[in-house]
Amino acid sequence: MNKQNGFAFIPVILAILGVLALGTVGAGVAVILGNAPTCPSAGSSARTEKVIGDALEKGSVTITDGEATTLAQTYIGGQITDARVCFTSGMGHVSGSINLNSIKPSFYLSGGADLTGSIPKITNLKIQLGSLPDIPAVSSLAEGAINSVISGALSKFELKQKYSISFADGSMTIKK
Repeated sequence: MNKQNGFAFIPVILAILGVLALGTVGAGVAVILGNAPTCPSAGSSARTEKVIGDALEKGSVTITDGEATTLAQTYIGGQITDARVCFTSGMGHVSGSINLNSIKPSFYLSGGADLTGSIPKITNLKIQLGSLPDIPAVSSLAEGAINSVISGALSKFELKQKYSISFADGSMTIKK
C-alpha cells in the first residue's frame, strides 16, 4: 500500500469547506428570496371581543379563517407584515413576514393551542422560513421572535376557566 506524503488532504478539506459554504449560502438565499406558504384569507368582518366572549360563556364559539385573520392583524399586525390565519384539521396556522434585523423573511407557523391554564399557550410549534422546511438550526432565531410576538399577544387574554379547542378546515371552535 502506497502512503501519500505531504499535504494531499488539503484539497479534500477545501472541497468539504466549499460544499458547506455553498450549502449555507443556498439556505440563506432560500430563506431571504423564497416564499413560505401563505394562509389564503386576507381577513373578513370580525365580531368584537365582547361578542365572542359572550358566545363562549353560553358554551362555545366558532371562528373562521377570515375572522381570525382580522383579529390577528389587530394584535400582531404592527410586528408581523401581512399576518394571516388559517385552520386545517387539527392545527392552526399563521403566515406573514417578520423583521429580523436586516432581513424580512416570510414564514408559515403551525401549531395547536392549550387553553387549560390562565393564559393561552401555543403547542407543537413548527415553522417554515422562506422556501426552507422546518430546520431547527435555521428556524430557531425566527421561531423565537415569532413566538415572542404571538405569546405577548396571547398574554393579554386571561382565561376564566379551562376551555377545549378543536380545529377544522376553515375554522376553530372553542368550548367550555
